[in-house]
Formats: sequence, structure tokens, C-alpha cells
Amino acid sequence: MSENIRQPFGDTRDTKFTSPLTSLSLFYRCTYHTITDCAYGYEYDRTYYDRTPITEYDWICDKGFRETNIFIYNRLGELFGTVIFGHLGDTLGRRPVFYLSILIITVGRLVSMFTAAYYVVFCIAAVVGSLTAHSIFQAPLIIAMEISKSERRGHISMMQCIGWTTGLCILPMVFWATKDWFWALLIVTMPIVLFMFIPSYTIESPRWLATRGNYREAMVQFRKIATINGIRELAFDERVLEKRLANHRTDKVYGLASLFNGWRMAKNTMLVILCWTVCSVTYFTLVLLSSRMDGNPFLNFMYQGLIEVPAAFAGQRAADRFGRRATNAMALCCATAVCLVLVLIVRDPANEMAATVLTTFVKFCISITFFGVNLQSIEIYPTCLRQTGMAVGTIAATIFGIVGPYVVHLGTEYDVRYPFLVMGLSSAVGILAALFLPETLHQSLPNTIEEAQKFGKNQRFWSLPQAPQVTREADSSNTDKRYDGSDAKPEESIRLTVPVEGEEEAVVRK
Repeated sequence: MSENIRQPFGDTRDTKFTSPLTSLSLFYRCTYHTITDCAYGYEYDRTYYDRTPITEYDWICDKGFRETNIFIYNRLGELFGTVIFGHLGDTLGRRPVFYLSILIITVGRLVSMFTAAYYVVFCIAAVVGSLTAHSIFQAPLIIAMEISKSERRGHISMMQCIGWTTGLCILPMVFWATKDWFWALLIVTMPIVLFMFIPSYTIESPRWLATRGNYREAMVQFRKIATINGIRELAFDERVLEKRLANHRTDKVYGLASLFNGWRMAKNTMLVILCWTVCSVTYFTLVLLSSRMDGNPFLNFMYQGLIEVPAAFAGQRAADRFGRRATNAMALCCATAVCLVLVLIVRDPANEMAATVLTTFVKFCISITFFGVNLQSIEIYPTCLRQTGMAVGTIAATIFGIVGPYVVHLGTEYDVRYPFLVMGLSSAVGILAALFLPETLHQSLPNTIEEAQKFGKNQRFWSLPQAPQVTREADSSNTDKRYDGSDAKPEESIRLTVPVEGEEEAVVRK
């Protein structure tokens, strides 16, 4: 923001003169380095912003570090919050963490809005408001995944991505309409509270409850699902549920450390972290490169988000047809090839339009990879560690995403080709990580650590996933397959069924 300041004397500070002997005064002050703060205030460029904390409280010159510090504090808040609430989601439940996330992010933002004049309090509120920035959408996404059959998980993830992208496109329009950070932040924060008032649609995961041995509450959630779907009677009760799932009680977990329980889980976790790292570095580098474009910053930001909508559709179609593994690897392969082309042409001004189109295509590919690895982060971990496993990828993205500004710096200070070279090489490394992750399409979600340790063990490397053969008679039975190709465990076959006019059954999978 400081670059938009019009300074009265060509600097962010000026020299205050008290006598006509200006030359002597200037010599004296330059000799003893006694430069005082600007006595006449500051004039800001308000083309796009009427009021921000920087313009309202003059966070420039000796206070210029405050903007950077706030950014760092937010990232640290996201980092620690993701670790804490990811673990709580697997121990306390998805729904309590979701409600707690709403409360914390709302309170943190509201306090920060009224305390910008008190810098220390503002920093604390900013950290609090960022603690649940990831868990607030991870918890409901995991619930949706755990109550859906395998062939619908890609569609659910796509809808979540579209919702995220829609928010990214609306956000700059709100700021553009208000040009005021206070009202814009209030407008985008208050709708979050609405989710506290729709408890009928905010359920706990029956799968998570069952693995914790809480079969009674699991049945309560099943009845909520049945009611919403117009099903009058369940085909099983608490006793049947307990009998079928007796061998699937949860394991004792130790947070992030449990993700490295055994060679296969440790390998999968490291590969997930590597994929998230490649995606985050490339994604944020592209965002920062695009932010340097001339023109309206709000429209530029919206245009950057729009490309993620077709990427979500393409990612879902490819992931459900060719598998998560092949989709990620192919998208990263395309990104690598295009980055190498950009290295060859980006320095020529005549190729500016071609470079812009190719850069947009790279972001399209990386958005597909983000979709795929986010989906895999949910599907390869057991129920007792699913939110923690998803959190570890977000942690990697948060930590290594800070590399993006330095990659952009290489291009601005040394050679414009360097950012594309770095993105191309990192995408090439990501190809290997994506290929060696297990395929999760048409696979049932593992419930225990033992199942996760065997997940993908018997999969062939040079193969594409095959959809299970389902006949009309078998449609109401199990259609998922376990990691070893056998039929799904009993919990996968539990459905909510009720006769419809004496003909077919309305089926809802757990």
C-alpha cells in the first residue's frame, strides 16, 4: 500500500525548517541525522481503497513493518490452528470442531475490526481469527465424504472447490463495492454465523461415531439423514449396527505422529506432503505473478479465481474416470511441459500474449492437482485420523507457500525465466510423488490404522482403476471394494432402506 502514497517532499519523511537559513539547517540535520516525522501528514492514493488499516493509522515509514507482521501472524495462526483443530476433529468430532471454528473465526475478526488502533490487541485478534481458517471447511467436507458412497466423493469435492472459488470471486467485488476494509470484513464475516442456525443439516459423521463405539448417537444421525431424505423407517437398529461394526472400534492416536505409524502410512504421508508443497509453491507464485498485472486489482483477482471453476469440473471428470493418481500426474506433467516452454519464450516482448495464456494454463493444471491431492488426503487415511491427515497437507501448503514471494523475487531481480524454471522443476518432482500415491477411486475409506497400513498394498502400478461390476439385483448391496480388491467391510453395506410403493427401495449409503 505504501507504493500508493504521494509524498509531499519526495520521501516518507521530511525536514522541518524553523529559520530562513535553510541551507545551514539542512546541513546541520544531515550531519547529525536528525530526521523528524512528517509534520504535514500523508496523502494516499485512494483510487481503489478509501480506508484500510494502513491509510487509517499510517502504517508506513517506521510503522511499515506492521503490514508484513500481520501477514506472518496470520500464517502462524493458520499453522497452529490447523494442527490443533485437525487433531480435535478426530478426537472430539467433526461437528463440535465446525461450530467451534465458526465461533473463533467470527470473534477474532470482529475484535480485530474494532481494535486496529491498538496494534498488539489487533495482532492477537488476527491470530485468533486465523486459527480455524482451514478447519471451518475441512470438518463439513469430511462429514460429507464419510456419509457418501465412493463414486460420489469426487463430485462432493468438486462442489466444495466451486464454493471456494465462488467465494474468491465474490470477495474482491465486496471490497471494490465498499472500498472500506471495516465494512467489507463485516459483510464477509457475518454470513458465517448463519451456519449455527441450521442444526438439522449439520450432522455428526455416523462413521466417526461408530468407530468410537457410540452406536446410539450414530443411529440418531442416521435418523436425521433418513428424515431429510424422506425415508420413514430404517432397515437396522442400534443392536444390528453394533454387531456389524464391533471389530471396527477406533485406535488410540497421537496426533500427527500417528500418520507415520508403519512404513506404508509414513510413505503416503510424505508423498501427500510433497504433493501439497509442489502445489502451494506453484499456485502462490502464479497468484503473485498475476497480482503484478496493471489495471483494476479487484478484477484481476476475480479473473485469477475464475480459471479454477473449469479446473474443478475437469478434475472431477478425470479423477472419476481415470483415477486420482493418473489425473494428478498428468496435470503436473502438463504444467512441467508448459513451464519449460515459458522459459524459452517469456523474455521476448513479442510473446507477451502467448506467455499470459500459457501461464493461465499452468494455473489451470495446478488447480486440478490441488483438487486431486485434496481428495486423496481424505481418502487414504483412516476415520480416526482423517481430519489430521487432511490437516498435514494444509500445514505443508501454509509453510512452503511462503516460498512463493522469493520465487517471484528471482524473476524481478535477476531473470524473468527463473520463476517458471523453479515451477517446472518442482512440478516434475510432483509427478513422481503423485504416481507413487495409492489409487483411491472405487476404494472404500479405511476405518482403522491397520486398514490404512495396508491401503494400496496389492495395487498394480501400471494400471487404471476399474469400476466394480454392478447388476440391477446387486445395486442395493455393496458396490465398493476394499484396498485388496475384496468386498467392502460390513459397515460399507449399511444403508437406509424403505419400500417405495412395493417396488424399489430408496437407498442411502452410510
